[in-house]
Amino acid sequence: MLVNDTQQLIKTNFDSEAEIELVVQKYAEQLFGSSIIYLPQARISTAGGKGTIPDAIVIDVQLEEWFIVEAERAAHGTWEHIAPQISKQLAAVGFIETRELVLQLALNLIKSTQTLKDMFQEIGIGELEIHGRLQNILRKPPTIAIPIDNVPKDLMEWIQTLKNKTKVWVLEKYISTSTPDFVLYSLPDDNLPTISTNDLGENFSSAREPWLSPYQELLDAKLISESEVLSFDYSPRGGEKRTFQGIVRNDGIEVDDKTYSPSYAAVYCMQKSGNTRTTESGWKVWKNHSGKNFRDLYQQINKVDNRKSEFADS
Repeated sequence: MLVNDTQQLIKTNFDSEAEIELVVQKYAEQLFGSSIIYLPQARISTAGGKGTIPDAIVIDVQLEEWFIVEAERAAHGTWEHIAPQISKQLAAVGFIETRELVLQLALNLIKSTQTLKDMFQEIGIGELEIHGRLQNILRKPPTIAIPIDNVPKDLMEWIQTLKNKTKVWVLEKYISTSTPDFVLYSLPDDNLPTISTNDLGENFSSAREPWLSPYQELLDAKLISESEVLSFDYSPRGGEKRTFQGIVRNDGIEVDDKTYSPSYAAVYCMQKSGNTRTTESGWKVWKNHSGKNFRDLYQQINKVDNRKSEFADS
């Protein structure tokens, strides 16, 4: 339940899978990060010619990762609906022709969208480099992205059998008890999935449980420490590079005597430079004195977990 002086909002079910798809499309940057190309519902085909339409394909240009997005309601069932859908999509993108189609869709969207052109300029990728950058990303195995309203046990069991990385975002819907048309949606913080797996080419790393805070995990593992000073370099378009500093606190990053989540702390700094953007992944921009960001540091936890698992299995 969410409450304030005038409203009481209760958790409720999504009306349909289509509603979840709309939430994912509208808030794609809050889920996947700010340096993305979002391609909604592109038809792709398997070797047998059977067409399949993922809810979206997302390309993270900065982190060089791409996603097949399948928004779902848990009630539809893992084996009845989710697994068959994703299996067809994985089969389809296994072909060079399909990836070329995705590449052309992305290039056409960039040509017609000024915000995407600005995004490439902001992250330092020149116009002549865009084609090659996207082509290299699409040569990699895609990550399966599943925004869903709940995580059934058999979904967890199934994704642990997959060779592709899988990321699951749990989305929630709240409606006002006094004004049913007033709706709020809850998304995971800091562009981080609720559950994430590693490639099964290496030892499988246990999926992170929904109730654990990855930021708290970094603190507990002493990979970041209270009062540690972090830095964030930002170059506004047409302006000089600025370096911002933040201080690690138990509940987030302190900037200008206020503490925010890592991502909003980064947004706050960008807006001080005059940028009006409302999203940024704090996990990739805040760096410690060694130049490592939170994503780099979090990988060290996964490596320790892998070694523990390997030892236990030996």
